[in-house]
Order: sequence, then C-alpha cells, then structure tokens
Amino acid sequence: MIHDVILYREKRNKDPVVLRYAEETLRSSQARLVNRTTLAPQIDLKAYRCRAVIDWIDIHFELSRRTQYWHLNDRIEKLTGRKEYPEALDLGEGKTATRYKLRVQEPDLETVRKVLSDLESAYGFEVPASISGIEISIDFYPVKPSEEARARMHGVLVRHFYPTTRVLRSSKTWPRFMPGSVKKSDYTVSRNESDSSLDIGARMTPGMDRPALYDSTYYIGERDDPRAFWRIQNKVLDKQNKAAGTRDRLSDEKKRVRIEVTLGHVGCREIGLEQFSDLETLRITRLQKGFFQFMKPTFAIVRPASSRPGSTAVKRKVEEYQRQRFLNAGVLGLQIREDAKVELRALEMPNIRRWHRRSGSKVPPKIRAGVGAFGAMIAYEELTRMVERALAGLQRKVTKEMGV
Repeated sequence: MIHDVILYREKRNKDPVVLRYAEETLRSSQARLVNRTTLAPQIDLKAYRCRAVIDWIDIHFELSRRTQYWHLNDRIEKLTGRKEYPEALDLGEGKTATRYKLRVQEPDLETVRKVLSDLESAYGFEVPASISGIEISIDFYPVKPSEEARARMHGVLVRHFYPTTRVLRSSKTWPRFMPGSVKKSDYTVSRNESDSSLDIGARMTPGMDRPALYDSTYYIGERDDPRAFWRIQNKVLDKQNKAAGTRDRLSDEKKRVRIEVTLGHVGCREIGLEQFSDLETLRITRLQKGFFQFMKPTFAIVRPASSRPGSTAVKRKVEEYQRQRFLNAGVLGLQIREDAKVELRALEMPNIRRWHRRSGSKVPPKIRAGVGAFGAMIAYEELTRMVERALAGLQRKVTKEMGV
C-alpha cells in the first residue's frame, strides 16, 4: 500500500511536493514486531551528500589579571584574521574583567588552540579553559540541487527524528515550526490546555494535527535548555543579522537541509566535554545515540475475527489513526499519542473495572510487548548509517585539528 504526503512550503500552500511512503510487512521474530508493518519513505538517500560540522563553540577562561576585552580581541584578531568579541562576565572598575566567554563561529580548532595558548602566555589562566556550549549540525546536500529534493529530505527528517522521549516531558518542548500554517508558531500536535479532559482527546486526534511546512524551521526542546535544543530547517540563507537586516542568499549548490543540536553546559558534560582539552578524546560518533537518532513507526496487522467483527473494525480504525498521526507529525507525534492513551487508560480505569465486575469478566492485562524505550518503533537504518559516516568525518577533522 502507498501513502502520499503533500508537503507545503508556506501557509498559502505554495509549491506542494509529494513525499511517498510504502507500507512494508516486517520480517522479525521479536515479539514486539510480530505481525506488524512499517512505513518506508520513498527517497533515494544516495542522492544526497551528508556532512557534519561544528557551527560554534563557547569557551570560558579566567585570567590571572584583569584586562579590557578589546586588548584580548586585538590578540585574537592577529591569529584568526577576524574579530570575535570576547564577553566579559565579571566586568569591574575600568571596564576590566578576569572571566570571559568567547564564542567562536565555524571554529578551526587548531587556531583556537593557538589563541588560548597566546592568551595564557600573556595573562595566565587561573584554571584550564572550559567549554559551556557547542552547536553541531548535519547538512544534507542534494547531489542534483532542487527545491523538491530539499523538501522531501525536510519531510523525512521531521517525521523520523527521535532524540529520546526526554524532549516530551513538557509541552513547551514539543515539536513545533515557524512560521506556522495558522499562527506564528504552530505545534504539530494539537493541545487544549484550558481543559485537561479535552486535552487528551486533542493529543489523540490526528485530524487536528498541523504538519510542518518544508520552508519552515522545525524546533524540538526549549531554546537555552542546559541539555539540548534542536532545529531542522531548509537552509537557503546564511549569516543572517536580524538587527542589521542583512543576510546572504545561498547558491543552489550550497542550499541544504540541516539538523542541528545546541548543547548547553549539561549536554556538554553528558558527552564528556568539560575542558577544551577534552576535544582531544571526545568521541563525536557517540552523539548519535542521544542526539541524532532516527526511527520508523510500525503498525499492527489486524486480522478478521469472526467472533467479534466489531472489535476488528475498531482495531483497524485505531491503526488508521496511528498511520495518519505519523504521516502528519512523525514518530514524536506518535509518541505523544501513546502517552495520551496511557493517561486516558489511567483516568478510565475505575469505569473499566466497574464494567467488568458487572459483566463478570476480567480486566484484560496490559500488553507488555513494545513498551520499552522505543515502543514498537524500529531504527531507520539507512539514514542512521548516513549520519554515522558524517559524524565519523567530523571526528577525523577534530582529531587532526586538536593535534592528536
């Protein structure tokens, strides 16, 4: 069976692109995957070039004596050829400070090492330079540049990205996109926060979903989260300065779809990144498990039951809702629906028990298969391998620049 998803560029529904999904029966002996199908996007991943980069890095250092930031900038500019503007964190008399934060855009780590060595030799460091934040991106470039190719990759990424359920603990972190199709920012899964009972229904109803537009930026998590914040975007502009109103429009060859993760100080510590020197031993490929994971959904094969035809119809409708939710809001949207089902069962359990007591039957046991970390989802192996290779390439670059 084939399912077509219509991807739109913006709220006036310009330039729609079709993303096709084929339903495939799984061949697995795992209990959680027996008699299930999956939806596989009909996209040729070999038609894309994938590359991982460090967008920026935040470095903290504490000098042994106070100085003004422009003295530091002069020294930095001589080594980098550009102004970096270190930020004073303990500004005092004479606009001097000892503690600074330096954000380096698109860093060449070999040059950054030289900068830190130069500052330490001139001013002394009280403690080794540390890292408080880093942004890492994975870019997908169509081999044959086209808007349609970028639209399909954007559609695939927003539907299959699954960075663990931690991002769903607060509704503020749920998947959303800007500009939205109705509001400035739209959540992919509807909410009714004014009424908790209606809210569960809204979270379970795929007809109220708002699929992400392919010309929008898709967000997961909260900006400035101490652990992580993600964005997926169809990148056609670069070096945007909103204050100055300037930006560079990329050539067709440089336009790409990007997924980026911004790690705060908690996220940096989670991956073993505390001091700048930790980059020498950091295993960037390990970021995939917690920050760049992609999954496929699975759906139950509902077979006719002659004894209870009504039950069969209900089960098929449930699976139909599941498919529609995935095609609208992806695997994270499916997880939100699963969480809502658990809440609804808990709320209705007293009524369920009373009904079974009156009818002389037992409450059916809760199905345990498919309740692990990924439920009934499976890894999107082809996309996973593609991202692994990109992160491995970044690993080699970092290792070389750190002089290891």
